[in-house]
Amino acid sequence: MAKCLIILLLLAGCTTNKKILVLSETAGWRHDSIETGVEAVQKICNEEGWEFTATEDSSKLISEQYDCVVFLSTTGDILNDDEQAHLKNFVEHGGGFVGIHAAANTEEEWDWFADTLLGATFVRHDPVKPLVVEVVDECHLSTSHLPSEWPRVDEWYIYNRIPENVKVLLMIEDKDGRRPIAWCRAVKEGKTFYTGGGHTKAAWQEPLFLQHVQGGIEWSITP
Repeated sequence: MAKCLIILLLLAGCTTNKKILVLSETAGWRHDSIETGVEAVQKICNEEGWEFTATEDSSKLISEQYDCVVFLSTTGDILNDDEQAHLKNFVEHGGGFVGIHAAANTEEEWDWFADTLLGATFVRHDPVKPLVVEVVDECHLSTSHLPSEWPRVDEWYIYNRIPENVKVLLMIEDKDGRRPIAWCRAVKEGKTFYTGGGHTKAAWQEPLFLQHVQGGIEWSITP
């Protein structure tokens, strides 16, 4: 644990003056927690000294400058060919990507997004329910603050596969089996992080969940 704290302290000074773009455009189901989530990420950015831009317009992926793009419960086919090419180039050349909750229900027909950037896609979910989340990696920036067993209430996705070639951060288990619910990986020179939480408005008022999201963003923009 002491080693983890030293790493966190060394990395903390490397992430100031960063630009975060939050995209919450939807072409399918729209979560009523999106606005609450955007406000929460804006607060995180303000506290960390990161520049913040929120948009419902995917063309901003091309026109804006940013270090990390957050897909916050985006759904459906929202990117045109140019936007897809730009996002792929951005990540592979050192950009950060953070997918939250329904990001896994986005661009499912685009193989690179589904297989490489996300690693798994949404299939279905049960009603919102309590589960105990298992922390697999206790040293990651998104999990180092969490108890080893983290009780939460959320909407828990069932995905089309267990993501491969990723660092699993959090696991859950219910009647649909044991599966990852948060993971990350390098994508060439860039980084991608996904967390399945964030369905409810209440999630965006949980200090531990907010620190989890903050850590995911910070990890994605840390060299």
